Amino acid sequence: MNRNGLLHNKGCAMLPNQARSGANRILFLGFMTAMLIGGTITVSAQGDSSTCPAYIETVLDSVSAACAGISRNQVCYGNNSIEAQWNSSIDFAAPGDRASVIALRRLVTAPLQPDAGTWGVAMLALQANLPDATPGQNVTFIVFGDAEVTPERSVPGYDAPMQVFRLSTGITGIACQDVAQSGMIVQAPEATTVNFRINDVEVKVGSSALFQIDGDDLTVDTIEGFIEVTADGATEVAGEGVSVRVPRGGRPLRAALTRLSRASNVPWRLLPRQVRAMPSIPEGQIVSLNDCFHPSAQRAARNPIAVRAGEPIVLRLTIPHSALELARAIQRRTRNALFIDGQTMPPLTRVGPWRGIGEEFGGALGIEVYWALPARESGTVRVRLDMRTLDGQPIMTGVDGPDRDRLPEIILPQRSTFCALQIGGV
Repeated sequence: MNRNGLLHNKGCAMLPNQARSGANRILFLGFMTAMLIGGTITVSAQGDSSTCPAYIETVLDSVSAACAGISRNQVCYGNNSIEAQWNSSIDFAAPGDRASVIALRRLVTAPLQPDAGTWGVAMLALQANLPDATPGQNVTFIVFGDAEVTPERSVPGYDAPMQVFRLSTGITGIACQDVAQSGMIVQAPEATTVNFRINDVEVKVGSSALFQIDGDDLTVDTIEGFIEVTADGATEVAGEGVSVRVPRGGRPLRAALTRLSRASNVPWRLLPRQVRAMPSIPEGQIVSLNDCFHPSAQRAARNPIAVRAGEPIVLRLTIPHSALELARAIQRRTRNALFIDGQTMPPLTRVGPWRGIGEEFGGALGIEVYWALPARESGTVRVRLDMRTLDGQPIMTGVDGPDRDRLPEIILPQRSTFCALQIGGV
């Protein structure tokens, strides 16, 4: 058992101090995952503060009403103006009209022009690789603004209606500030992963995300869960608060932090499961909780972390893990709570899963969570993390710590760990 008592490794000998310090970077896999990637997000995106929020909100209300109850593999005319081409004669000319995507050849939505009263918005409900036995579950697509979607011929492994398509989005001058001008947002049913091919890029969607075309590049901004993109034999993962760019005909670039202005004011509230863009990483002196926790409050008090007085404090917890499937399993089986001076404190923002900057997770994936504390002049901050597995059973993390047995660590069924911050030095 290592110094904080969270993980027990079979046959693990006592680590030297230097090795124990390195081990702390992997100690908290899973216990915060329910808080990080499993927490329910119920706050919807709000209209911006520009000159046309009333128009935007009116359109979103209209689309929600017009496309309510859309059936599997249907496309709904949400708001004008939309141009659609079909393989047969289909009446699709006004908000509320619906048709099968099987007959769709091309779908074009108009740019946002508040003065003209136009903003093309279409809603689609697709099956993708979801089983036939779950007809009530669909993947939701919202195509909006200056965008075009063209279904393509199916390929092996992608044979459901419109599981293969091309997307293009454009940039046009609009009167609304800070409103995404065009794009496609996608949301998979909760606790599922669905597959598509977009512009010859293989995409796994286990989340809610924004897809746009920037020049010839496909750009994905993940708001909830994760996205995996594969092109030219390479795969990249973009979790919450992370973006990935795929050059046309090339490999995905390394995932990076999302530019929040690009993803914060898209029509997220049209999705069946409400989401919101997470705040950016706060500014301040960063304290790594991975290097701070102890098995008792007394030991934490004897070994406080010194922080500067008069500056905001940012608490950062990193959670490496071996696979996305493992992260979801831990999410379903764990419950956790973080306390600051005895008061529960939810995270301000979270990032990932992603590979981090500079291979900081040792080639594995990782999740980061941040809490922001206001500046203090003096005193001690007491931090406690409570964690448990719902079934009372340990969980294999799939990640090997810096020990000698080369075996994955085990998350214990229940544990509390402690940290102390000394403001103004020790």
